[in-house]
Amino acid sequence: MKIDLKIGRNFGRLNVDEIVIICHGLPYEIGSAIDKSYDRIAEFFSKRGIPALAFDFSGTGKSQGQFSLISWLEDLENIASNFERVHVVGFSMGGAVAYNIEAESYGIVASPFSLMFDENALRDIYSNAILKGILKGLKDFDTFKNKFIEEFSVIAPENSKPKRNVLVIHGVKDDIVPPNHGIKLFEHSKKPKKLVLIENGDHFLRRIPAIYEIIYKWISDKDKDEEKIESIRI
Repeated sequence: MKIDLKIGRNFGRLNVDEIVIICHGLPYEIGSAIDKSYDRIAEFFSKRGIPALAFDFSGTGKSQGQFSLISWLEDLENIASNFERVHVVGFSMGGAVAYNIEAESYGIVASPFSLMFDENALRDIYSNAILKGILKGLKDFDTFKNKFIEEFSVIAPENSKPKRNVLVIHGVKDDIVPPNHGIKLFEHSKKPKKLVLIENGDHFLRRIPAIYEIIYKWISDKDKDEEKIESIRI
């Protein structure tokens, strides 16, 4: 990808061929993903020699458009098409979206494998989004619920072609997305693949720098084990 920019009074062109694309989950608080630690994750990879991109999916943060899981997938496909080599790192719902595209490697953290949202959970998501204005374009609850369920059935990892070079990280104490979802995603994937269960980890693993190290090692290591399961404390 060629990016034209001005730095002070100078014009320049930045060429980027390899990229780590960082996919955020369903937002809970108002604001851009850039302001919610995702930019720190991108900075971590860039300092280790791999350019990284954190962004807001459609209908969230500072991006335009209306919220839609299908639009999220279209966003990611469009961004990835601009680069020659793509690694995707997805957190929570962003992990489910990330699993749908073809990439060099995958880091999927605390992500749902199949629809786990009952009506009460979806109502909580909807009510919070309406209260805080964090998902753009929402209508009534029933429309939101039916569209969410329909679109998740399209992007659900179990309905996607099994991918290879997949690293799955899940907290054993995750009370939002149960850890069995991470296990199922690992089982669904092709070798080489790795599952890391964080014994003392909850759903918000993106806040822990040690998680970035695990993902970076997976992306950068060319000599991967064909299949490995680890259980660690951090």
